[in-house]
Amino acid sequence: MTLHLACDNDIYPPLFGATQRLFGLARGMATRLDVRALCVVPNRSRGAAAERVMNVEIHRLRSWHTSVAWWLERAGLAPFFTAEAGHRRRADAYRAVLGEPAQVLMCDLGLTGLFAGAERQFRVYHAHNVEAERWHSVAPRVMGRERWGVKLAELERRAVAESDCCVACTEADAATLRSLHGARDVIVAENGYDETRIAPADENARARARAQLGIPESAYVAAFVGGDWAPNHEALAWLVEEVMPALANDGFVLLAVGAVAQRFAGRSERWLVARPASPDLAALLAAADAGLNPVTSGGGSNVKLPTYVAAGLAVLSTPFGLRGHTRLTTAVMSVERARFADALRLRPRGWAARGEAPPPALADHAWGAIGARLADSLATRAAVRAIARVPGATVDVAPRASS
Repeated sequence: MTLHLACDNDIYPPLFGATQRLFGLARGMATRLDVRALCVVPNRSRGAAAERVMNVEIHRLRSWHTSVAWWLERAGLAPFFTAEAGHRRRADAYRAVLGEPAQVLMCDLGLTGLFAGAERQFRVYHAHNVEAERWHSVAPRVMGRERWGVKLAELERRAVAESDCCVACTEADAATLRSLHGARDVIVAENGYDETRIAPADENARARARAQLGIPESAYVAAFVGGDWAPNHEALAWLVEEVMPALANDGFVLLAVGAVAQRFAGRSERWLVARPASPDLAALLAAADAGLNPVTSGGGSNVKLPTYVAAGLAVLSTPFGLRGHTRLTTAVMSVERARFADALRLRPRGWAARGEAPPPALADHAWGAIGARLADSLATRAAVRAIARVPGATVDVAPRASS
């Protein structure tokens, strides 16, 4: 069985956040299905037009209108999701790149214009968040935010209505898709970690990482990893301005990694090390003792949390930051922001540093395992849907409860 994935992210290399989720799921699904991914990327993208990675066939199509949408959002004139209209107009070109229709068509919100005319395919809306709900807390600063919020809700509602199935990353998001948009069949595919790269570092890797970053061996290093979106920016600014100065004289170092760290790259504080997003995140996390997730807003769940746990770090998170990861709570210190500094002063150690086995639930959070489970669920639904088209068939094609 063949599955086509369409998104407006370049999924390889998967630097973090959405791209890790998309590529992680894709390579996991590719253990069960033939997976071809369409990535609509900006004109400046340097990626090859086509490549095959870990059994995922990736096709990149450059588009100028996504760059325009990005600049319009930065200028405060219109949100990035307006690029969806351009994607919808170019749907035929996208279909040509994907080739012969697959049995399963899975689209991110911006590419759900491909659902029109694809009624014979099993259409899957992949939801990173419930976008209409997330808009209320993390909407970009653009003119007419309320009006744009209404348009986003309409777009998401149409995506749900035109799909045969939705994929959410938390049970809470699945419930909201049902109650807010009337979704009938929702599969929950949690956020996970890259089991092909992330694992606890040994002493040699730790020493190399600290030497390369200029971090003393005696320091206690707390890492914050994140992409370029508002909740990450707010959380990192809070750490830099409110938490770390009080710990600066006690041998603590904050290691900020990812697009979120860019604004701090020129800072000179000895307790702050900022590095851009890297395909080799494990080499950076090797320098860390703890992973921090002090977010207080956003949607879906945070990819950073299972990544920290898989790296064997001590993990400190706000209760909000734990959303969607209840099975990993035994490996996480749930701490309100007011207690973060005190919790760090205890210099907590993760399961690897304590010489313990990883949490039993960790294996289930590997992207390969999550993607394989999702592929099995989608293949079953697609097959049932195909049988139901046979004249005289009486198969129920829309399961009401899924996970």
